[in-house]
Amino acid sequence: MSHRVYLYNTSSPSIERNDIMMMMEWGYEMPLLLQPLLISGGFIENDIIYYDARSGIENLKRFYNLLDSSQSLINNKSSFTECKNKLYKYLDGLEYAYFSMDARDVFNMEDTPHDEQAAIWLADIAYNNAMITSAMDNNNISLLSYNELKHVSTAFNSFAELLNYADYYYGWRYIYEESGREEIYYENGLWGLKSPDGEILLSPQFDEFYEFSEQDVAVVMKARKYGYVHRSGEIIVFPEWDEAYDFDYSYLAIVQRNGLLGLINLSGKVVVDPTYENLEKIGYNGRYIAQKNGNWGMLAEDATVIIDFKYEKIELLNDDVFMLQKDGSYYLTEDGEQFDLIVRKAPHQGFAWAMKGKEVYLIDKYGISRANKGLVQQDAESDSYSFYYNDAVRDRLLAYAGAPDEETVTDAYTPVEELYNMGVDAYSRQDYPSAIYHYTLAAEKGYGYAMNNLAHIHYMIDGYVDHDKAFYWYEKGAAVGNTNALNGLSLCYQNGIGTIPDIERAINLLQQAADDGLAVAHNNLGFLLYDTDPEQALYHYHQAEALGEPDNDWLGYLYEEKGDFETALRYYRKDNSEIGAFNQGNFHRKGLGTLKDVKAAIGCFKTAIEGGYEMGHIELARIYLFEEGFTDPNQAKTHIAAAEKAGLEIPSEFLM
Repeated sequence: MSHRVYLYNTSSPSIERNDIMMMMEWGYEMPLLLQPLLISGGFIENDIIYYDARSGIENLKRFYNLLDSSQSLINNKSSFTECKNKLYKYLDGLEYAYFSMDARDVFNMEDTPHDEQAAIWLADIAYNNAMITSAMDNNNISLLSYNELKHVSTAFNSFAELLNYADYYYGWRYIYEESGREEIYYENGLWGLKSPDGEILLSPQFDEFYEFSEQDVAVVMKARKYGYVHRSGEIIVFPEWDEAYDFDYSYLAIVQRNGLLGLINLSGKVVVDPTYENLEKIGYNGRYIAQKNGNWGMLAEDATVIIDFKYEKIELLNDDVFMLQKDGSYYLTEDGEQFDLIVRKAPHQGFAWAMKGKEVYLIDKYGISRANKGLVQQDAESDSYSFYYNDAVRDRLLAYAGAPDEETVTDAYTPVEELYNMGVDAYSRQDYPSAIYHYTLAAEKGYGYAMNNLAHIHYMIDGYVDHDKAFYWYEKGAAVGNTNALNGLSLCYQNGIGTIPDIERAINLLQQAADDGLAVAHNNLGFLLYDTDPEQALYHYHQAEALGEPDNDWLGYLYEEKGDFETALRYYRKDNSEIGAFNQGNFHRKGLGTLKDVKAAIGCFKTAIEGGYEMGHIELARIYLFEEGFTDPNQAKTHIAAAEKAGLEIPSEFLM
């Protein structure tokens, strides 16, 4: 059985699949780059979703044109252009009026009915396309907020990272027909395989022919039996299994015979005999939970047993966190802490409650922490979450929530948010040892905000600077997706803090942070890109301005460089710093973007000096030496002396 669903180009809404061509596969995540194809029409018939092909093609071209015009978004412009042109050529060559997606092909762990599955996919694609359309309408790719999109890969932290992932070839990787790909073709009611040049590798003989996996192997079905074929046309396993599953990102696949499950490898050899009542690949590390003789255990990616078959239940709570149940006790690991009960909870904060005696603990991605009584009560009393808990569980939750509060202690069960807030309070008091202590506790539990703040102390605070620690915690924070840590790590790569300088890496990190809407990252990108691409630098400074954090000094300077003095002066006037005052003084003295006004210039330069910008002395000396109607040798001498005292280089014309 395929764990995927496929997109076809077809002549009419019909399940007979006449005049139909397979285009691409949709895996566990929808291929976001090509979802703009599914923009128009969008109706369900016989559990198949249909879209108008021509309007979808034009919409996708509009989206790719936006990507093309978004400076610094694309890492490899020549590769993008090549893939875009191939994509346009391929789509323009499609013959049929509809795109179709068969919800009946979806592998569904929860056995959602096909009509409901189709409706879910239809709604989620429409949701993503609404966000994509908004980005196109506003000519602003930053509006495509990656973490708000539906069914996108968790392997990426931003749209830019997904777009530039090499294996996706800017979306061309999903297309079926060209780029040296074999064709799964349909003839006389059966499916076969052709080489890229049209040679028949397998004559039409299968009732179903599913997409090739990452390991170049596809599931086929004939007479309700399943087997495997290689992309070369070799039949690895003739259809003999009652059920067969893909080699999805794995070198093993699950097969079934007589109601029992086993594993085979890529050569078709049986690695694990079909002896398990249940067998399921689960989590992100290629492990399997399995049931044998009524007991549960776990297999590693290579099928070796890593947890013996001695548990009454093994349940995936979240990602790679499992609950183990044995003899009435519950554990998160074999040798871990024992609890009276672990129950999956409503997922709005954390993913399980653990109970021991009268105590209740929250299990979330940061580990185990003392549960907040208000949240426990909210969960237990909510009708929306009633299906999570039976009466006995609800009673225990409510008893904990209603118990008197005890004195708060800082220990292994203190929630990371509390540890973080203690760190923030200590930092605000300039109690840096306490801040480091609490931030470290939270950071070691995986809390990205604490990682970033801890790195900041080691990067910036006198007496606590440690370049290696700064880089370490910024890198950890960036790895868990903390936007500020991405920006901090970029600074490390810019300045060689704890690592070798790498400007290309610094820019890439800033782009990720900017895609997540961090204004300072846009400003930092503007600074780094100015020398090589002033227009792109200006774009990023404007993005920061739109996000409410303008760098008016740089905006003014860039417009000054362009010769647009009126716009430059407007930004300089918005800059309330001493440098902004200095720049305004120069514009008034020279009459740039406004009428020449030496008196106003003098006032601006004095304001700059009062703010600590000593270059104002140089410009005041210039006025008092050379500006007709304002010459004053004594004033000039005073400002030259002040400039010398500040260590400034005195222009040679002042000394003549």
